[in-house]
Amino acid sequence: MTKTNLARLIIIILVFLFFVLYFMQASGYNEYTRNRENMLTEEQIKEYEEDIEAGKDVTIKDYLNKDKVNYDNKVSDLGLDLSELIGDVFNKGMNAFFEMLNEAVSS
Repeated sequence: MTKTNLARLIIIILVFLFFVLYFMQASGYNEYTRNRENMLTEEQIKEYEEDIEAGKDVTIKDYLNKDKVNYDNKVSDLGLDLSELIGDVFNKGMNAFFEMLNEAVSS
């Protein structure tokens, strides 16, 4: 692989990643997930209002989702371990790639 082909590949990958991130931002994906996590359900709001009218001492933590289901199992643990391994390999590969690119540019 020549330096020209390597540079083209790098540029194509970077442009692709830019467009993916841009369209995620433009579609509001991150804002949607943050808002969904922070919103109280209608039932929780009614319960909160009833407790305030009754004069109870209330905090917001009392009304957040209490029934979190634990989905941990061996398969999900394996998937998490595998994704962490892929992330580590990717980080090391990118570091090596940029070191190689730095050497090619400085030569």
